[in-house]
Amino acid sequence: MRPKPPKRRILPRLSSNRANRLRKLVVVGTATAGLAGFALAAAGPAMADPTFSYVMVGSDTIQDVMNAYAVSVSDGILASYNAVNPVTVGTHELITPAHNGTGGNQNNCSFARPNGSTEGFDALDASVNTSTTLVPPAPGPQPGCIDISRSSSGPGSIASSGPGSLSSTGNLIYIPFAVDAVTGANGPTTAGQTTTIKTPSGSQTITVPVTNITTADAFTLTDLKTLFASCANVTEGGVTYNPNTAGAGQQQIDLYVPQSGSGTLKFWASTLGFSATSLPGCLHQTIASGPAATEPVEEHDGTAYASDPNGYGPFSIAQWISQSNGHDDRRHTAILHSINGVAPMSGSALNASFPVLREVYNVMQFDHVVNTGDGKFDATLAGLFAGSTSKLCASPITIKSYGFGTLPNANLPDACGATTASLRVQQ
Repeated sequence: MRPKPPKRRILPRLSSNRANRLRKLVVVGTATAGLAGFALAAAGPAMADPTFSYVMVGSDTIQDVMNAYAVSVSDGILASYNAVNPVTVGTHELITPAHNGTGGNQNNCSFARPNGSTEGFDALDASVNTSTTLVPPAPGPQPGCIDISRSSSGPGSIASSGPGSLSSTGNLIYIPFAVDAVTGANGPTTAGQTTTIKTPSGSQTITVPVTNITTADAFTLTDLKTLFASCANVTEGGVTYNPNTAGAGQQQIDLYVPQSGSGTLKFWASTLGFSATSLPGCLHQTIASGPAATEPVEEHDGTAYASDPNGYGPFSIAQWISQSNGHDDRRHTAILHSINGVAPMSGSALNASFPVLREVYNVMQFDHVVNTGDGKFDATLAGLFAGSTSKLCASPITIKSYGFGTLPNANLPDACGATTASLRVQQ
């Protein structure tokens, strides 16, 4: 029996051709139409996408809030593509944005869906800089097909890993808009829970084992550095955790990190002091045991912890809150833990004093959003993202409803919409 369609808001009157395209995208799956914008989560090239002025790809940490923002701005302005296909969980499938912005290839955009902050950055750069040395997933984008990359890691992280360099005159700028925090997660403490996990190999419903990592709330940042960076044992609450092969009287802990190119991987690595490009031997990017064994680890997805009772790894607090609010819930019973004795949440909101905070960003061309004296300046794009009075910075309800905190934050350097020289990157 076909499920009842969700209640829909009244849309502005559209031409019959455009209305048909919108209906088709909704039918394809998880693309969302609202009063004004559109968030494109479904994979192309099953059918032609509607035409938009600006196309956004990259980080899955902030994809849900940016999808919602795309819906909130005027019709035909902003398209936001998920990091992976939300129906199949497939990576790098072709997407076919129809782009009508300056320099866009309205009938010639077809490229692999970028998965994560780094791939989003690489794809943006390849789209605006035909001589780039960066290599986005193949096939790469045509010139002018991408305007914005979502990023959960900052310009320092990108520069330190090689794709660019910090430069006060750089051609690209990271514009912060919200606060996130990252903590450790593992499986549930309550037996008998079930969940349906979705992987590239298919879906299956499993009974989730109770976690064996029983004293994770006692972990300190020093403990986590010892585990993740040094692959050495840590004892907390009378339990000795061994991230290699546990001996007698020890508890095995399987340390998970997300896919290469993930902004969360880079942030977690920089926080704990290990290389994101040459991982310590005890870290896993595929699931070590259980019904999802050998499947890749995707960030902010609890599949690894639902499959492996020894699993532990980073999870965005904002994403966990967002998912608990019903936005693309893929926690799969994963629970969050304190670090240094500080709880990840204050009530039902992100704890703005958590010890592992970060800003999250949208990356675009500096000349398009800041340099008003440049012939490339785009007042519409700047009005969406740049400055404290931008439409995004003026949307705290949307930002908070997706689990993020608002800027400024006393523990972070930037205001919402900041465009200071320290946020620029040259590539």
